Amino acid sequence: MDDSKLPTPHNNFFHYALSHVEAARDLIQTHLSPSLVQILDLNSLELKKDSFIDEDLRQSFSDLLYSVRLAGAKGEPIEGQVYLLFEHKSQSDPMTCFQLLRYIVRIWEQRLRSGLTLCPVFPLVVYHGQENWLAPRSLEELIGGPRAAFEYGVRMSYPVLDIARVPDESLARDPFLQSVLGLLKYSRRRDFEEKLEFLLQCLLKSGTIEVRPEHVEAIFVYISSASPLIPIEKLTMTIEKLFHTQVEPGSIADRFIKQGRQDGRQEGRQEGLKEGEIHLIQTLQEIFGLPISDPAMLQDRSLEQLQAITTELRKQFLDRK
Repeated sequence: MDDSKLPTPHNNFFHYALSHVEAARDLIQTHLSPSLVQILDLNSLELKKDSFIDEDLRQSFSDLLYSVRLAGAKGEPIEGQVYLLFEHKSQSDPMTCFQLLRYIVRIWEQRLRSGLTLCPVFPLVVYHGQENWLAPRSLEELIGGPRAAFEYGVRMSYPVLDIARVPDESLARDPFLQSVLGLLKYSRRRDFEEKLEFLLQCLLKSGTIEVRPEHVEAIFVYISSASPLIPIEKLTMTIEKLFHTQVEPGSIADRFIKQGRQDGRQEGRQEGLKEGEIHLIQTLQEIFGLPISDPAMLQDRSLEQLQAITTELRKQFLDRK
């Protein structure tokens, strides 16, 4: 798997997961309003690969947009199209409504330039912060002022799926999506380690999407980078136990597992810990697109110094929202 698919820990892990149509369809069916779902022909769901984002918006959006055709009263497809805009947030951003509006206007402008008509765009914000979502959910709430001032003005609101407030069993029906949303939900909580195996076992349930090596790889990269509370030894042992047949040879997860076996055979616990820490530093640098440190230079550092480098790299990763 190309590590550039996961340049930030939370936002692009979400993007990776929801880029799979099966997961997106399950999110729609589980968490959008039934009145909206019943007018959609979900068999026509299609990921829009053309970006509508310019540089001004690139830091605010993951550019995850689906098109879907409308369905008739009996569920048959009819003429008409709508867009579903999925946006992930790990913080309660007060300008979310304005950001969504700007993005929706970009979509409409692109359709008009292509000779198409305007169409509905339904946004959904998926939030996994630890605090309640407090940001304004409508333009009226964001701008403020008397209600009469908005009688002829632009109106917009959006729903928020606050996954921290959703019971684990209600996160999704699709095992892959349930695992992803669960990992996002617990990744910054102190009980993440005790939940880890349960969340990964969700992938082994029979569902609409098979466990693929790239899924295991993406999950491994996300956890190892986004959660310093999970010891890397614990993660590699859990991945190997549950997904030993799905780990791609030569992948990051495979390299960690082989390194863990090698460390276990080495004489001297301290030396083995140093080797593992050096490998982790180089892997994180690889994920971030940073220059890879010279192993000889790292060997000259103490274990405490290596752990400090790892902590700083993970902090940089977590600071990327």
